[in-house]
Amino acid sequence: MVFKRILLPLIPAILVAQAPDAQSFSQRLRAEAPVIDQLLANARPLDARSKAEGLLPAQAPVWDEANPQTQVTSFYAFKEYVYAYYLASKAADASGDWEKSLEYLQSARNLSQVNADKAGVHFPAIISYYKDMAERSRKTLADNADYIKSLQAKANPDAGDLQQLELVKKEGESIEQNATRAQNYGKALEGAKQEAAYYASQVGLRDGEIKALAKSLDEYTFKNDKVKYVEGIMSAKGYLETQYPDKAARVRFLYRLRTLSPGDRKVLKSLNELTGTDFPLPPEEKPTPRRRRK
Repeated sequence: MVFKRILLPLIPAILVAQAPDAQSFSQRLRAEAPVIDQLLANARPLDARSKAEGLLPAQAPVWDEANPQTQVTSFYAFKEYVYAYYLASKAADASGDWEKSLEYLQSARNLSQVNADKAGVHFPAIISYYKDMAERSRKTLADNADYIKSLQAKANPDAGDLQQLELVKKEGESIEQNATRAQNYGKALEGAKQEAAYYASQVGLRDGEIKALAKSLDEYTFKNDKVKYVEGIMSAKGYLETQYPDKAARVRFLYRLRTLSPGDRKVLKSLNELTGTDFPLPPEEKPTPRRRRK
C-alpha cells in the first residue's frame, strides 16, 4: 500500500500558547516526525515504529466545544493527533505488523471523523461571524463615504483628522482580514471532511490486504502454516523480484514475512542484504545425510 503524504497542519501560535499540553505534544510531534520519515526512508522501520508509538497519547483527546476559541484549538490539536496515529500506522506497516497498522489507521479515522463532525457543527458560526464582521466594516465605510472623502481631501489635516484617517485605513484592512479568516475556516472545514474520507478509505484498503493474505494462507497446501508458507515463498526462485521489482515494496513484504515467521533465515538474510540491517541469523540447517544401504 502506498501512503499518501500528508502535510503537518500548523497550529496558530496564539492558540498553542493557551494550551500548554497541546503545545508540548505539538512540539514533540514536529521534532520527531522528520526523524521518523527519515528512518523509514532508510529502511529502519523498527526504529521508526518505536519513535512513532512513543508519540501516541496515553488516552484519547477531548474535543472542547466550550467556545469558539477552544473549538479552534481542539480542531488543530486533533489534526496533529490524527497525524501521529498516521505516522504510527505507516511505521507499523513498514515493520510488517499490518494488524497493528490497521488499528492505528482506525484510530486516525475515528479522530478525523470526530474532528470533521465537530467542526461541521461549530465552524459555520465562526465563518458567519467573520463574514458579518467584514460586511459591517464595508457598511461603515459606505455609510461614511462622504465624510471620508472630505478628510482625504484636506490639504492640512490636523491630529484629529489624521487619527480618523488611520481608523478608516484599519477598517478597510479588517475587511480583507476577516473575509480571509472566513474563507480559511471554510477551507479547514472542507479539508477535515476530505481527511476523514481519506482515512476511512485507507482502513478499507489495509483491512482488504490483511484479509487477502489470510485467504492465501487458508488456501495454502499446508493450511494456515505460516512457517511453511514463508519457506515456500523464499524457496521460489525469483518470486520476490518478479512480484516486487521495486526495492522498497520488496523490503516491506519481507518485513511482513518476518512477522509471519520471525526465525526464517532466508528472510532475515535478505533483509540484511537489502537494507544493511544486522538481524542475527539462526544456524543454517544441514540436510539429513542419507543412510547407506547394506
